[in-house]
Amino acid sequence: MAIVANFFSNVIKAIPVLIAKVGTVLLLIFTVGMAAGYFMAVGGFSPVVFLVPVLAMLVMWYRLDEGVFALVLLALLVFFFPDVVNLIFSAALG
Repeated sequence: MAIVANFFSNVIKAIPVLIAKVGTVLLLIFTVGMAAGYFMAVGGFSPVVFLVPVLAMLVMWYRLDEGVFALVLLALLVFFFPDVVNLIFSAALG
């Protein structure tokens, strides 16, 4: 019984450390995202770029492999053919 009690006391002691590590990783992700958004705005990229991960997440919700493929394909389309993608989205929305 002492083994179980020691295990759970160690787990309880480790929770703040784990929360700190998860918080640090989330802060890194948000900082990289903020920097990427800033550089995309300064570089004159189309706002359609921000729809790429959203559309990929919708596909990934059901099928992971196809979602990754959609992310790569849409990212390549937006970066190499931004005018065509803008034309497609403007036609679809209006």
